[in-house]
Amino acid sequence: MKHILPVLLALFMFSFFSGTSHAALLKIHVAAFTVTGASNSDELKLTLQGILTSRLDPELIQLVEKPDQAEILITGNYAQFGNMFSLDARIKTKRDGSLTTVFEQGETQADVIPAMGRLAQKIDAKLLQNQALVKLPSNTTTALPSGTQDTCVILSGQSTKSGPDSWSSAPLAGVPNSIATGLTRSSGERELFIASENAIRAYLKGNNLRLIAETIIPAPAKILALDSADLDKDGTLELYVTITTSGIPASRVYRLDGSGFKSEAENLPWFFRGIGSDFASRTIYAQELQADGKFYGDVKKIALSEGTLTTTGSLKLPRAGNIFNFNQLTDAAGKQHYVVLNEDRYLVVYSFDGNEEWRSSDKFGGSESFFSHESHEHIRSSRDSVSRTFLEQRISMIKDGTVFVPANESSLSFGTIRNYNKYSLFAFEWTGTVLKEKWRSRPASGYLADYVFDQAAGEVLLLERVKSPGLFADGVTVLTISSID
Repeated sequence: MKHILPVLLALFMFSFFSGTSHAALLKIHVAAFTVTGASNSDELKLTLQGILTSRLDPELIQLVEKPDQAEILITGNYAQFGNMFSLDARIKTKRDGSLTTVFEQGETQADVIPAMGRLAQKIDAKLLQNQALVKLPSNTTTALPSGTQDTCVILSGQSTKSGPDSWSSAPLAGVPNSIATGLTRSSGERELFIASENAIRAYLKGNNLRLIAETIIPAPAKILALDSADLDKDGTLELYVTITTSGIPASRVYRLDGSGFKSEAENLPWFFRGIGSDFASRTIYAQELQADGKFYGDVKKIALSEGTLTTTGSLKLPRAGNIFNFNQLTDAAGKQHYVVLNEDRYLVVYSFDGNEEWRSSDKFGGSESFFSHESHEHIRSSRDSVSRTFLEQRISMIKDGTVFVPANESSLSFGTIRNYNKYSLFAFEWTGTVLKEKWRSRPASGYLADYVFDQAAGEVLLLERVKSPGLFADGVTVLTISSID
């Protein structure tokens, strides 16, 4: 691993996904609405701004925070007359000052949000006059010989080399949000597990990516995270799947056998997170949730013996820590520390007794994955009974002590609306007093949904969303695998 840093730095100086081309996105600024005739105008003008922003097609636009950064300005007006309302939008092109207007209206307040969706469609249609879209290629799927009808091969896309010893898949099924590595089989193929909100898929990675099993977990269940380990050391992998149902943890443990996924345990009251760069050192941690949607109690280790899961030990994380935002590091003197991404996305190092030792000046992490729960406290602050808790990106570490932290960036976000469009990967080392940056990758377009380091294989696996889902189009996510050894 001594060459890991120079090679990784070289890898990330290349674009991760070079098999597609995009027309330049239109830089759009959406202003706060003007509101007339409604009693809660101050709150409503920002709410409508956020709703419209979230419904514009991300394939067309890049949202910017300030008007002077934009090519096109969108201003909106909401006028209420009794129960009736009118929504009007003005689209102004800064280049030539041309102005276009579109509108929608409704007869009841229940139609406001659907009307906002229709208004966004009309705006998209106008924006299309300023933008020629270049579509990504569709999935390339090859049927296997008779007897293997339930599997398929996802071939790598055109120009899959994105750097030295690097490979990218064609678009994956669904909208994947998490990834875990598996065992390497005698054929030399390696197991990979990729989950979206309601499905887990198992692949074998050889020259291509071959789907071998799938399990569907219907709504309202929602998959949040995926981790793998061999806790009972029997040579068979367990898959720890963090799931919520209506905001309540209902996690599961699976094994993969010849017939597909086999459920080992269901409706577990824990969130899971795996820490460790290889299966020999991998630990699965767990934490519970309170009824109000807040993380509860200490983080504990999961133990597996004779098919029975128990919790053991206890980590008293700093106040800012939870199951999804921490890791542990050991300094040259053997002293242990916590490294945490706090709620404001700053990277913080704590001693094991909870004292803050260092804090970053820049923000890192950033995730679009969340679970929802009922919150009376949230009603008082926002008049909405449903609150969202966002997960955080993994903080990873390899055996030489290098700490890896990704950073997703967004040009604009409102409240709980998150739409990241650029990311980088950072490497740090702990000097004893400072978490010192060793290098950073060049920013890559898209959203990093999840990633994992496989120290045994000497690779980093990145789940990159290169096109976000729209109102009428699926998103596009690819798997990029790059050698780090």
